[in-house]
Formats: sequence, structure tokens, C-alpha cells
Amino acid sequence: MYFTKTINDKKLSFLGLGCWRFGEQENPAISANPGKNYWNGQNRNESLKIIDFAVSNGITHFDTAQAYGLGVSEQTIGQRLKKVRDKVIIATKIIPTSNDRDSILKKINISRKRLCTDYIDILYLHWPDKRYDIGFAVEALEKARSMGIIKNIGVSNFSKDEVGKALRAGKINFCQTGYNILWKHRERDLIPFCVLNKIHIIAYSFYAQGIVFKKNIETNKQILNSGRKNLVFFKKENIESVKKIINELNNISLSSGYTIPQILINWAKTKSWLSGILVGASVKSQIAESIKAVDIPINNNIYLSIENSEAINYSNIVDTQNIFAHK
Repeated sequence: MYFTKTINDKKLSFLGLGCWRFGEQENPAISANPGKNYWNGQNRNESLKIIDFAVSNGITHFDTAQAYGLGVSEQTIGQRLKKVRDKVIIATKIIPTSNDRDSILKKINISRKRLCTDYIDILYLHWPDKRYDIGFAVEALEKARSMGIIKNIGVSNFSKDEVGKALRAGKINFCQTGYNILWKHRERDLIPFCVLNKIHIIAYSFYAQGIVFKKNIETNKQILNSGRKNLVFFKKENIESVKKIINELNNISLSSGYTIPQILINWAKTKSWLSGILVGASVKSQIAESIKAVDIPINNNIYLSIENSEAINYSNIVDTQNIFAHK
């Protein structure tokens, strides 16, 4: 396994496990909360197998959030990682819903309880909210850090200017942003700003939530029956560019003999500013393929194929700040 940083005396694996779907009910049709099942259901036993396999194969970075399954994801990974807590880095996220410090500290303690841990390695502010002051939220997290209940402060889905506001209130260690072969817009603004301010960058949705593996994305039932159908990639002004990039990836894979995970993960490893990537999985075989890809170097000509590809580098995917097109 390839490691990039040492965090809290623990090695941060470049490949991190995104645990969003572990909060899903197995049958979304019976969910009392429709918003709870973005992925259209997930088998709990398979989730546990994925977590166990990730740990046994060197993944040390596990990423979740209070919003994932309304806490079920936190509970699932917390209970499963108890026995290896001293070896793994657990990151979670909260959404501040007030300008009250005690309210924010209460949210952190709810996550600690679900995660079965005394402290959280990385605590992210999940989304900026104009109704609440970013600086106040960061000050509350600094208080939590001084208490020892969080070790590192992060921001997720923040713009360059919003990260700047956060920095004026405290030390920001991590910035999590959507980044993948379809979505590289933040190379223009947020990423250089974070590099300048020595903030570690973590890329989520590195496989574009599995879209890069789907050849017929407009008719794929797995996607159309899930929340993914609302991503920016499916907007009518973007769909043709997305299809061209996926087709190009498949051509590079077929001509080179490397799998798409091998190509993309090795491409990501050339980004010196990237501290880690997050990938999800619905079954163990998916995370197994990504783990295998980390340690298989690819020919330098493959990088040139990507960097020189007109389809990949001159696409017309509209920049909406994030892949969900949230404002």
C-alpha cells in the first residue's frame, strides 16, 4: 500500500475508503426517509466484508459523515474498526446548524459515540452554509481540538474564498473536494490556494461515483435508480463530453492492457499535491481491484495518452463549483 502522510502517528494510505453507502438500508423501498438511500440500497454484510478486507490489505483511511444514512455509516465503521482503532485514521463530517459552540461540540460528541472512539482524526465541516458563520464554526472546532476530541480540522466542498474565511479563524489541515478525470475544475483555484497554505487535499468521488466504469450511462438502471442521476455529469449540456471521456478511457485501457482503476490511480499518484483519494464499493471485489491497482505501476506513455487527450482535457463539462451543483 502507498502511504503519503503521517497523521496522529499513523500512516495515511493514499487510497481511502469512502463509507457513504454503508449507511444505506438494504431495501430502500421501505425507508421512512427517502433521502436516506442515495445509492439505492446496500447489503450490510457486504459492507462489513469490504471494511475487513480494506483493513487487512493496508487501507488506513476511512471517511464517513453524520449525514450518511443519518448516522448509520458512522455506527457501522465505528463498531467494525474498534479492534484496530490505533492503526486507522477515521474522518467524519458535520454540518453546523447554529452559531452556538455547545451545539457544534454536541454534534462532535454524537459522532464520537457512534464511531466508538475518544477522538476523531479528521473532523470536516461538510458544507458551507451562508446562514451560519464559517469563522465561528472553525473556532468551535479549535475548542474541540484543544479538548483533544478531534485532532485535525478539515473543510469539505468549500470554495477558495470560503477556505480563506476558515483560515482566518483557525488552522485548516485538510480540504476535501470532488476530483476525478471528469471533474478537474478545482485545479484552477481551490487546489493552488490549498497548496500555498499547506493544506492537505483529499479527492472524493474519484471514480465519479462509478460513472467512469459505465459505458451506457444514459440508460444504466443502477444509476438512474439512484441519486447519481442528479449529478452534473447528466445535465444535457455535459452528457456528450462525459461519454467522450469514458470512451477515451476505455480505448486507453484496451490498447494498453491496464484496467481503468490502474490507469486512474496511477494518474492520481503523479499529482504531488494530492494526499489521498476516496473510492467507494458496494461489493468486496470492487475495493479489491482498487487496492491491487495502487501497487501496479503503469507505462509512462499512458500518462502521455491522458495528458494529450483532447477528449479528456478539452471537455465542455460546465463548472458548477461541485459535482452535485449545490450552491
